[in-house]
Amino acid sequence: MLASLIVVFREALEAGLVVGIVMAATAGLQGRLRWIGAGLAAGAAGAGLLAMFAGGLSNRFDGAGQEVFTASVLGLAVVMLGWHVTWMSAHARQLAAQMRAVGKDVMLGRRSLAALATVVGVAVLREGAEVVLFLYGIAASGQQSAAAMTLGGLAGLALAVTVSFALYRGLAAIPVHRLFGVTNILILLLAAGMAGQAAAVLHSADLIPGWGEHVWNTSWLIADGGLLGRTLHALVGYAAQPSGVQVAAWSATFVVLTVCARLAARPRMAARGVASAAAALAILCVLGIASARADNLPTLVFKQHRFYPDHITVPAGEKFRLEVQNTDNSADEFESVDLNREKLVTPGGKITVFLGPLDAGTYKFFGCFHRDTAQGVIVAK
Repeated sequence: MLASLIVVFREALEAGLVVGIVMAATAGLQGRLRWIGAGLAAGAAGAGLLAMFAGGLSNRFDGAGQEVFTASVLGLAVVMLGWHVTWMSAHARQLAAQMRAVGKDVMLGRRSLAALATVVGVAVLREGAEVVLFLYGIAASGQQSAAAMTLGGLAGLALAVTVSFALYRGLAAIPVHRLFGVTNILILLLAAGMAGQAAAVLHSADLIPGWGEHVWNTSWLIADGGLLGRTLHALVGYAAQPSGVQVAAWSATFVVLTVCARLAARPRMAARGVASAAAALAILCVLGIASARADNLPTLVFKQHRFYPDHITVPAGEKFRLEVQNTDNSADEFESVDLNREKLVTPGGKITVFLGPLDAGTYKFFGCFHRDTAQGVIVAK
């Protein structure tokens, strides 16, 4: 029960925070619940499909199918959020007046709602697939009774909804004439965070250069795996040890969309700015097309919720890749805070994890869903 509670809470919280911001940003607009509900339903349906085909995706694009798919979804979300930021900047006064009067809706408002409904769907899709796979693995393995798993999952979902609702209520308490400015800033940060995450995902698949593996390390202050770290990750794309390309994508998107918001009174220029933000990730991809691939290491195996072998030695200063195979009948996730990697492995599936070049030292990794037993280290020397 505890395992399902923790996993569902963690994943649902990341999606719920996005939904809370969207709810606050569209407060007072007629039809918003219908659009947001449609986004939730589409995201849940997409998560189920993604869970079904996760194994096949892993084998696409030379083992980087998951990363390519995730980066594409995040890129779409950045475009939708950029569209909303520029549109809202141009129409905030008009909407505030409508809300104070009768709350009438306009066609442009519906367009903005459609954009944010897409972002809601993307958020649910990203996190929902892991929940589906994990709960399916628990059910198939008989580790928990159906009642305990259901109770834990519902409790985790309830906690995530409570935290997300608290965020929404806090934003909704802001006076109307200031609400759009606040939510625009939050959505701008959300877009920049998603752009940074997309760049990090593509770099983790060795599809674009890293421009430095660890620009800084704030793990001592806010750890990636903690509640605060994951919350900031969902809201602003926080990473304790970001790569250079991740910082560049975040910064470029933030600057471009900020400029777009300033120029929102001039629609043509704003539209071009949003297109520029969407093109930023594509440019980063092009820059990394010639990124070198590395030699294989022996396969790392998930077996009975442990890693075999649990100790791997690699040459320092060289790129390499791991083939991670899951022989268990439940999903797990290869994760390493030290290496800034996180990748889902379906039951009976296999993934490719691209790493390096590493400085000499020891780097821990673990199975996210069974971290009490699935642990190991990579030693670079």
